[in-house]
Amino acid sequence: MAQRQKSTALSSIEAEIMAASEGARSAVWLKKLTRDLGERDDDDPFIPTLYCDNRGTVDFSYDTKHH
Repeated sequence: MAQRQKSTALSSIEAEIMAASEGARSAVWLKKLTRDLGERDDDDPFIPTLYCDNRGTVDFSYDTKHH
């Protein structure tokens, strides 16, 4: 189903950050879903990896002054 944009990015870095944020939310949801369905225990580590090919976004995420 098509969905309207919630916001508009002003730069490619901002767009990548929004996409990474949405990906992280989906990963947390999947973790909770698999735990609720009994597919995973709480002791089983669930460490997803988010990949980003935008150098500016990666640098921004490691810069602690923005967090």
